[in-house]
Amino acid sequence: MPMLNPTLCENLNRIRLTLLYFGHANVDTNWKGKNPSPDCSLLYYIVSGSAEIYHGKNQTLTLEPGHWYLLPAGFSFEYACHDHLEHIYFHLKLSSVDRMDLLRNCNIPCRLTPEEDPVPFFTHCLQSHDIIDGLKMQQAVYALLLNFIADNNIKIINYEYSSCVSAAIRYINQNLSVRLTVSEIAENAFVSKSTLEKRFKKELATSVHDYINDTVMFEAGQLLSKTKLSVLAVSEKFGFCDQFYFSKRFKHKFGMTPRDYRKASPM
Repeated sequence: MPMLNPTLCENLNRIRLTLLYFGHANVDTNWKGKNPSPDCSLLYYIVSGSAEIYHGKNQTLTLEPGHWYLLPAGFSFEYACHDHLEHIYFHLKLSSVDRMDLLRNCNIPCRLTPEEDPVPFFTHCLQSHDIIDGLKMQQAVYALLLNFIADNNIKIINYEYSSCVSAAIRYINQNLSVRLTVSEIAENAFVSKSTLEKRFKKELATSVHDYINDTVMFEAGQLLSKTKLSVLAVSEKFGFCDQFYFSKRFKHKFGMTPRDYRKASPM
């Protein structure tokens, strides 16, 4: 008689590791800035040199060679390199149906020391165009995240959402725009506006409006970084009637204008 665990199967199929950016970089003293409450997690391996992460009340984390560092989603910090820094980096999201990073429950940076030098493997994968090498690299990142989770007792909570909240999330992500209203979303989720607002706040710890805004800004940032669409085209895609209003909202979220965001290389 086979053993079945449909709940675990369903939960696993909801989880997705998205590698937004990755690379091998050498930077100098120009590598500095702020990262206010990022929507994705950052993973670094320091090859040589050093840099500093400033967070909290006068707290400093020095990024040192030979270590992996995980800066989880939602962790606000400033960063600076005072000489040079060679590093392998990944911007990633480990998310479920709500598209929010599951690592957001870890609100502090973490460090991990590998048993073997990971540089040859990742350098090869980063230079390869073979999908198999890409899958191997993705598997290695999964393994790294599991090690971080185990070593730092990071709680990964697979949230179970009510049917109306799940339907609302699907509708928002399929029709993403700042013009979406709670009434429209509630109607398509077959629930009253007040019930949806209460359930959404209780189950996601955020309002419908803030969820829409955060998702719009994240996707807008992706388009600015990965496409040649103009700022006007990006703003229109997400329902902004005014490019300048979009730029104002974007700067409030990321601390820089859309054009500056596009110019800035991934950390």
